[in-house]
Amino acid sequence: MKKILGIVTALAVMGGLSFAQELKTATLESPVGKISFGAWGRSTFELGREQIKTKLDVSADAATQALLDTATTTYDGAYAAVTAAEEAYEAAKEAWIATAGEDETTVNTAAAAVKTTKDALATAKAQYESACMGLAAGLAGIPSTDTVIDPTTGITFEQYFNLDKEANIEELAGTIAAVKALYGAAMDTKSSTNFIRMNPDWSYGCRVGFWIIGRTNDEHFGFDFNLDSDAAALFLHKLYDSDEAQEDTNYLEDGKYAVAIGDQAKIWGLFDAEPIGAQFKLAFGKMRENVLRGSIGDFGQRESSDVKSEDDIFQEFWPVTGMFASVSGLKDTFLEGFYAAGCVDVTGVLGTSAVDKTAGNAGVKGMDMHDVFHNGQYAVGYTIPGWAQIKAQYWGDSITETNYRYEKSKYQAAREAGFDRDDYYGRMEFGVDFLGLMGGATGLADLDLEKTPNACLIELGVKVPVVTDNDLRQYDPEKFYNWYSCLGTMGVIQKGFILYKAHVWGGQGVSNLTNYTSGLIDLTGDPADILMAGFDALAEVCVNPFGGQNLFVGLSGNWNITKADGSNDTYKDAALTQYKAGAEVYLKKTFAANNFIFAGLAYRYEKSEMSCKVMDMVNVDLDSTKWTLYAPIGIEMFF
Repeated sequence: MKKILGIVTALAVMGGLSFAQELKTATLESPVGKISFGAWGRSTFELGREQIKTKLDVSADAATQALLDTATTTYDGAYAAVTAAEEAYEAAKEAWIATAGEDETTVNTAAAAVKTTKDALATAKAQYESACMGLAAGLAGIPSTDTVIDPTTGITFEQYFNLDKEANIEELAGTIAAVKALYGAAMDTKSSTNFIRMNPDWSYGCRVGFWIIGRTNDEHFGFDFNLDSDAAALFLHKLYDSDEAQEDTNYLEDGKYAVAIGDQAKIWGLFDAEPIGAQFKLAFGKMRENVLRGSIGDFGQRESSDVKSEDDIFQEFWPVTGMFASVSGLKDTFLEGFYAAGCVDVTGVLGTSAVDKTAGNAGVKGMDMHDVFHNGQYAVGYTIPGWAQIKAQYWGDSITETNYRYEKSKYQAAREAGFDRDDYYGRMEFGVDFLGLMGGATGLADLDLEKTPNACLIELGVKVPVVTDNDLRQYDPEKFYNWYSCLGTMGVIQKGFILYKAHVWGGQGVSNLTNYTSGLIDLTGDPADILMAGFDALAEVCVNPFGGQNLFVGLSGNWNITKADGSNDTYKDAALTQYKAGAEVYLKKTFAANNFIFAGLAYRYEKSEMSCKVMDMVNVDLDSTKWTLYAPIGIEMFF
């Protein structure tokens, strides 16, 4: 029966390389140790149909509409007259200058032309300012420009407007321009298309990997390495050609080189310290270390979109290039169950990248010590066998240009606003795994289904960013949210007759609402409150439990919501709601140990609703829906 849960364990717990280590399908032995190797592959073909409907209404009441009509006639006409008069004045002045030194009659004629043009300019400006003032009075609900607006001082609206005439006219021009832009954006469109595609899209639709691991005979030293035909190679291409625009990326051309190091390329060693009851581990290179990582992820993406992963519960260690160190308590000692680890990621400082990407650091192939802490990760955990695991960690991050985990543009807006390294340090994570229903196992990897045919793992994780300047939060809600939490459960009923998993998650943050409206409205400087919540669930049922136990029916579904509310002087009471939902049903056939093929039917639905009032003048309402219906068929194999 263990082979049934092995599929889940491989994909959701150990990952491709660790799973390959368990298989040990091919091993070469020597006096020094042994080398094991193998391969795996995965691909999904999808055929479907997609439909998108978008309706953007822009409307105003009768009085406001009349004022806007005025803006497009008197106001715009006066503005055009000013522009024309200014151009004529400049031309006449240049003609006068050009005639200097000529005969008196010519000079006098040019001077008269200049005076005439100056008079026309003054008249046009007066008409323009009068139109602006009248429009501003109408927008403010003032009957006329000579109306007294403050009985105490006797000041009229015209006098008040003229106190800062240029600023008032500039603000009014901006308001009219914004309103016109919204009117121009109004739409009611519908489009649909049939499509075929390959998944996973981040690996050119077909991921094939090769792994090789080496171990000394005492299992205390070794190396792990794997190659994948995935988009990591394209990432490397972009890293060394960072000036290339995204739209210029040629996947057909660049894809020819899409073979890259996968999750592991590390050398490691274990060192026992029995007197203190501990074992130390050192590792160098690229690696994934997941002793404390969440265990409940997806089932190979055979489910609805927006499904949470293991890292949503508790982040694994994943330095792309760096050093990792850990200490574990030895069995039957007072440190049993204790675990602490840390790593530093020096990605991006190899070769000439430091010269290319770090201003003022030419010729230095290393990391500034100020960035070491920001590029590190440090965690501690304690496991009570059969009961629970508690854990906490610091995950370093930075908004500086020397943060090589992201492109420079990732936090460019925050840097331009004056934020720097000391305004954001990454995040703290806290987690607890309930093991009380695991039959004494400390995780899914060592679960014995013969002893525990009904097992369940429950995990809870909470993430809290370390933001020292709250004004930073409006720039990227995915990193600077106030808090985020994910609860997961995963288990087996009757030795794999039913496999299930689910996540419930939520978070609250502050953001620029532009991030959610495709730039339709901009609340930069006036952040909006964001609330996110959702769930996903999947179950696989064995349809031949008394036979080969190799045929399963799977059903998955998910739903989430994002709500945002914000307001400033231009956009009043902006409110946005986004929904995403999906469902999938599939049939899966396992063969040759942990290999399988599946086919199914999936449906995705997205809906966005938004409303706001622009400058108390115009009501804006957006309603957009998108649905996708498709049939996936895929295969996954391990050798």
